[in-house]
Amino acid sequence: MASSNNNNVEIDINDVNEKEITDVSSNEIKKKSQENIKKEESNEEQQPVEDSRLKRICVNRFWLYVLAITCTFLWGSAFPSVKLGYEKFHINKKDLKSIILFAGLRFTFAGLLIIVFYGIVRKQLIKPKLKQLPDIIVLGIIGITFQYIFFYLGLSNSTGVKSSIINSLSTFLTVVFAHFIFKNDKITIRKAIGCIVGILGVVIINVGGAIFKKNGEKVDISFSLNGEGILMLSCIMSATATIIVKILTAKGSIFKSLRDKDVNEGEKKKPDIIMITGYQMFLGALIIDLIAIIWLLFSPLKPNENSDEKQYKNVSISGYLLLIYMSFLSAVAFSIWNTLLRFNKVGKIAFFRFLIPVFGTLLSGIFLGENIFELHNFIALILVCLGVIIVC
Repeated sequence: MASSNNNNVEIDINDVNEKEITDVSSNEIKKKSQENIKKEESNEEQQPVEDSRLKRICVNRFWLYVLAITCTFLWGSAFPSVKLGYEKFHINKKDLKSIILFAGLRFTFAGLLIIVFYGIVRKQLIKPKLKQLPDIIVLGIIGITFQYIFFYLGLSNSTGVKSSIINSLSTFLTVVFAHFIFKNDKITIRKAIGCIVGILGVVIINVGGAIFKKNGEKVDISFSLNGEGILMLSCIMSATATIIVKILTAKGSIFKSLRDKDVNEGEKKKPDIIMITGYQMFLGALIIDLIAIIWLLFSPLKPNENSDEKQYKNVSISGYLLLIYMSFLSAVAFSIWNTLLRFNKVGKIAFFRFLIPVFGTLLSGIFLGENIFELHNFIALILVCLGVIIVC
């Protein structure tokens, strides 16, 4: 009897212990799962909240003007900065590989600046997912590698005036591409008028001296495939890169297979355009660096005709600071611009690019001592601003 009672007691105790263990483990599992769900929900909720705040800023007319004009001002400041950079680094302007290397260094550092500082702001290392690499590589090759190699190659076989005018056509091409790709971004009469007025302003600021001064200067209207033709390719690359950015921010990828995969996985978040901007700039610039370095192996740097200094040798601190500034302006301008593209129509944002040669001329006058207080400069400024106002 006693033994049977003891057995019964032991069985009862074991049953209780198993029940308590089962209860504890199930409760812990429930708590952990609930905590994970809450974290996921908070992360998902935080992203839309941040996006909604950012969207309110980017679509607001006042802030749209401020941010877009800031971008064009920074890009305009690149004109005198590059000229000063050539002097500081003793670059031979006729040595194309040296110029391409300088551009590659500038954008390599710009990409690194975006990646590092954006990681500091986010308090974590930002890196793309494996499935985002195809988009980043394509955007980097088109928007950085091809665009700037074509630009500097064409510029070496053309005049600065014609290069500036042809480069402004990228705005027109962007508007045309958007018309055929996006249903809600068609060319309207206002956009057409804005384009004509804006391009007219760019033409006047470049050839206005010959028109208004009547001092016998001739305007070169010749066209060559290895000069102006290659510059047109650069414009096409620029316009295509803008369209790619818009597709990425709207649909997640330029590749339908990757888009479909995102939908199947239930990932509804839009890609991080700042992160993409940093990595595409860095990768695209690395390709430029590699091309320049390989070129240098077969053809060493040519000595500068106007200086005894070797190229990229004996660079002053001000030269390195200037390179840092050029990288900084590219990082800031491209990050803000691509963010504006995310929340606005391409055809609306593109028109602000007409301000770039205007700011370039004004800032060149300030920092390089060029005469800017001329009638054609003010007429061009008025026309460009009028073109932007008509559209926006």
